[in-house]
Amino acid sequence: ACFMRDNLNYLYTFAGDKFILDYTTLEDVEELLDPKLFYRANRQSIIHINAIQSVKPHENQKLSVFLKAPLKMEVDISREKAPAFKKWFDR
Repeated sequence: ACFMRDNLNYLYTFAGDKFILDYTTLEDVEELLDPKLFYRANRQSIIHINAIQSVKPHENQKLSVFLKAPLKMEVDISREKAPAFKKWFDR
């Protein structure tokens, strides 16, 4: 998964390693990734399909995506992006 924090882009691996990326924006990173495997969840996050542990819908049509260990993070998907995410995830 890739996350933007404190104006830096970080790459987290399944092994738990964390790297700072030399790319200035997540858009730059997103262009390099396979859209079948990676999804731009929001302005701060790109997630790998195999990193997803579960997805929880909310009443307001937003989604919370829970990532597997070692990340164990929650990523929010807006109601605008939720239909596209579901289509990507359920294929």
